[in-house]
Formats: sequence, C-alpha cells, structure tokens
Amino acid sequence: MFKKSVGLWILLSSLLSPAAWSEEVSVKTDSSVAASPQLSADALLDNMKTAFKQLNYDLSYVEVERGRITPMRYSHGVIDDVSVGHLLSLNGNPREYLRRGDITSFFEAEQPGYSLSSTAIPGLLFNLMATELTLDESSYQAIYVGGKSRVTGRLSQVVRVVPNDKYRFGYLIWIDITTNLPLRIDMIKDSGEVVFQVMAISLYQFPDVTPWLEQLNSVKLPPVLSAMQTQTLMPAPTKSEWKTTWMPDGFKLIVSNKHQIAGIGQTIDYMQYSDGLVDISIYVNTNVKAGSLSQGLGVSGQISLQSKITDDIEIVVVGEVPSATAKKIADSVVRNLDN
Repeated sequence: MFKKSVGLWILLSSLLSPAAWSEEVSVKTDSSVAASPQLSADALLDNMKTAFKQLNYDLSYVEVERGRITPMRYSHGVIDDVSVGHLLSLNGNPREYLRRGDITSFFEAEQPGYSLSSTAIPGLLFNLMATELTLDESSYQAIYVGGKSRVTGRLSQVVRVVPNDKYRFGYLIWIDITTNLPLRIDMIKDSGEVVFQVMAISLYQFPDVTPWLEQLNSVKLPPVLSAMQTQTLMPAPTKSEWKTTWMPDGFKLIVSNKHQIAGIGQTIDYMQYSDGLVDISIYVNTNVKAGSLSQGLGVSGQISLQSKITDDIEIVVVGEVPSATAKKIADSVVRNLDN
C-alpha cells in the first residue's frame, strides 16, 4: 500500500510543480533587512524550529560527506492541526520516512516497514530540529555570526553553534530570512574543516498543504510496535559486562546489550550514549580471532571510528565526534566489575 502511495506521490510531484503551489513571497532587500531589529542567535534557532514544524513547504537538499552526495526531499504540512513530514532519498537504496505527530514510520531497503512512537526521522537535520540547544544545561551555545548570505538564491542569517568543550563538533546554520527554515548546515571541526554538510537546492513554501502530502497522509501505515516488539527491534538497556570510565559531559547511556554483527557473524557487547544531538556507539568483541569489528562495521564520512585491541579484546568506538574523543572513550572502556 505504501509503495503505491510513493508511486502516486512521484507522479503528482511531476504533474504538479511545487512552484505552481508555492506562495508568492517578496524577498526583502538588504536595506529593509538591515532596518529590522536583529534577533538573538537563540531566538533565530527557536524561530527556525517553529517554522520547521508549522509551515507547509517542500525542501530538497543534498547531504555531502567526503565527496559523496546524497540527494533528499522533505515535504511538510499541517493537516488537522497535526504536523506531517515525509522524507525520501532520491538516489541509491530507497529510504523513506513518514512522521505524523509523534509517530514515525520507517521504510528502508529490504526491510519490512514499521512504526515507532516518540522517535524522530533519522538524520542531522532532524536531530537539530529536535534538540533544545538554547537551554541553560545544553552542551552547546549559539552565537549570531552577523551579516547576510545567500543559499539557493535566498537571503539567510548565519548562526554558529559552539560546543562547550573540545569533545564535540560545532555547527554553522544558515536560516532563511523569509521563512525561518534551515538552508544549510555544516558540521565543523575546531579548525573550521567541514566534515558533513546539509545544503538546500530548492525551497518552496505553500499557502496550504500540498495534494501529494494529503494523499500520503491518507495511506494506511504499519501499526506502532508494542514495547515487546520494540525491544526485539532495539533491545532495551541491560547490565553490561563492560563500562566506560570517561565520557564527555552531557552524554547518557541509552542502550546496553548484546547483539550480533552481521558483518562478522558473532555476538558482541554494545553500548550507546547520546547527548540529544549526536550518538556514540561502543562495541566490545571478546573473540577477535573469529573476526574483526573494524571490518564488519560500515561507517560514513562524518563518523569517527577508533579501534583498540588489547589481550585479544577489541574495542571499537563509532560516533559523530572528533577522532580524539572516540580514542579517549575507547581507552576508558573496562570490565564492569560490579556485575
């Protein structure tokens, strides 16, 4: 049923140009923008998140990492006072996500579809929209860079998100002046080098919900997994035989279990930490002779991987953090003698 809806959505998209439905919005001149009061960086980020959840729009963008470009399309609208968002990958293996309110349905290559409650669409763009960066206890602070810049032909203001320590990446965010929607996001090192980028290639705002999004919203989706089914898909936290003696402030343990890695065909210990914006995964392989985790794990360009083998025990740390952070975490993993 959902695959049929995707075909219909693509057909509608080709027949009904987004430009035909987009609201005519006059772009402010530099002089008029300069005359308006300047908002703080925190206010700009708050307005961005509000616009992301409340406007009707179609955002096409690319994710860029180490020369690899992945085009994506995100359509959003508010239907019967409920936020509805649809993300579709446009190249390679099909990946598709539909979010209604706080329920997200996942459709990924060669996997049956499923729905989860209180789970966001995966990806840096959506992690940023769901993270409260402006709270006092946040691990980041926002700084208004100043000046105006153009992205995909639209004027934007730039906000820099700076981590409070050296153990995380920072971010530069270009926010559209007219709609307050994000146009570009750079994940950056201390040196300013960009390790991952989200770049808009087109943005259309609509006065009403588009017909193709209303069509998708009417499709019957997989039921929300029960607590027991969710534990089967993503095992619940359990006491691990291993623990970390150091972790950057703000990271909390969210998963601890044993599971099998398909790449090497053996069961390993697993821990996952998150600060709300990025995740860090720790794998402990106690049987290196049977296969190395470094060969069995697939990682992308923006993710650090650090591997350490001591006394036939392999520890691998993977996460969207600087390589020095991943190494320090790997060095801190020890047996949990409390167990």
